[in-house]
Amino acid sequence: MPGSAADRLARLADGYLITQLLHVAVALGVPAALAAGPRSAADLAQELGAVPGLLHRVLRGLAAEEVLDELPDGRFGLSPVGELLRPGVPDSLQGTVAARGGLYYRPAAGLLAAVRDGGTPFELAEGQPFFDALAAEPTRLAAFRASMADRSAREAGAVVAAYDVSGFASVVDVGGGPGLLLRAVRERAPSADVLLFDRPEVVAGSDLPAVGGDFFEQVPAGSDAYLLSRVLHDWDDDAARRVLTVCRTAMRPDSVLLVVEAVLPERAADDPAAVRMDLHVLVLLPGRERTAAEYAALCEAAGLRLTRDVPTDAGVHVLEVRPA
Repeated sequence: MPGSAADRLARLADGYLITQLLHVAVALGVPAALAAGPRSAADLAQELGAVPGLLHRVLRGLAAEEVLDELPDGRFGLSPVGELLRPGVPDSLQGTVAARGGLYYRPAAGLLAAVRDGGTPFELAEGQPFFDALAAEPTRLAAFRASMADRSAREAGAVVAAYDVSGFASVVDVGGGPGLLLRAVRERAPSADVLLFDRPEVVAGSDLPAVGGDFFEQVPAGSDAYLLSRVLHDWDDDAARRVLTVCRTAMRPDSVLLVVEAVLPERAADDPAAVRMDLHVLVLLPGRERTAAEYAALCEAAGLRLTRDVPTDAGVHVLEVRPA
């Protein structure tokens, strides 16, 4: 019966298929090939190097999920949802899909063992920590960075829209990766001295002022503001506290630390997206998402105090943190 509890449960169980349908489309280049208009499965298969009959079935699966439009003449075109699989379009999720369907998919099978016996599913499946595995395989690292770029681009604008950064004269982005958030801050505070701080191999070649180092050891001192975006959730409480303590050591008494993270709700139904993000972290890393109270406790243990919790339109919060 459509709409019944059984129908809902069956659809949830089929989630593995939908993830892989999206992954296959992105990996083959279907969205880009359809950018100019609808085409037949046979035409696409010839261009993309696929088996026509099997590709046709995949395209129909995507049409059933309203990712593609199946036309009366049998051709397939991009729906508004499918347009977001194209590279370079606003709000593109191409990198996100590539990571979900490729990099994250096999490790998710280790979830049962981890829940039973402890550990991190990725490490159980792959035999090494997440970031070590990425460093060893450039293609996987590229997939992960593309996923992060998709997300970071959406979040950066929302962060500077929600929190006024225009008064900062100096800003250090700790663990800032490619510096997308720092660029957004610089647009709002064009006269500020900005500095990107991350591992040497990450900041090498950046067009932003940058310094390489280890945020577990030391970060540049004396800045008006420090950004710590999507860093703490990668780590367990002990490691996260170490990062915060290092930042506290670098801060002046009047400095501010802006922690950008998803904040878990008291009840899962109040913010399902934050709960799903916590599950991604569960599969990949030893860290976790946290509630505002848990972040406040971490800050207190590091000699800091949480002074404001500012939600954004992108599902993350800006946690304003100052020296205690």
